[in-house]
Amino acid sequence: MIPPKRSADVDRFSNGLPVSELGRRVRKGRQHRGLTLQGLADAAGVSRSMLSEVERGAKMPTVLVLDRVAGALGSSVAQLLDDHRRKSVVVIRADDQRVEVENGWTWRLLSPALPDRSIQVVRVVAPPGSDGPEFPAHAPGAREWLALEHGRLRVTVGSEAVDLEAGDAVSFVGDVVHRISNPGDDEAIYFLVIDYSAP
Repeated sequence: MIPPKRSADVDRFSNGLPVSELGRRVRKGRQHRGLTLQGLADAAGVSRSMLSEVERGAKMPTVLVLDRVAGALGSSVAQLLDDHRRKSVVVIRADDQRVEVENGWTWRLLSPALPDRSIQVVRVVAPPGSDGPEFPAHAPGAREWLALEHGRLRVTVGSEAVDLEAGDAVSFVGDVVHRISNPGDDEAIYFLVIDYSAP
């Protein structure tokens, strides 16, 4: 769900991955799924020109753009940005976890890139009285699980909305437009698991 912070070298992500390599991975994923540039742009809900710049390695995508592209490819942010880890135990130290802040919302990516796994685990802190970004439908079959640790949330999936209190959990389809909001007076803290793969 989140890209890494940029390093001093603006052509690379903080893990050393060149922006051009991200572009190559996106293009390869798009071609593998038989999508045109416009087809992927439509599926991801981003502009064709933005996607073209990402594929050419000319632009570093924002948190929302990268998550939308990964979801439309049936992939995860970790799979696009990281080398796949094949060890039986993979530790991601706190200092190595990707953190992004946008409009007061903080996303912390807790999952590594694993071969043949399109699952992403994220810890999110949502400021009071705010709406998170609206996410377009992920790839068909995508599903999400959310566990609310603190505060209140409203989860809107298509035309259906549910309100959650601390301790509540919900599972919902990710292949329709969805948004998470914090209608409360306190910040909300929750964990989100996204499975982009088809059943």
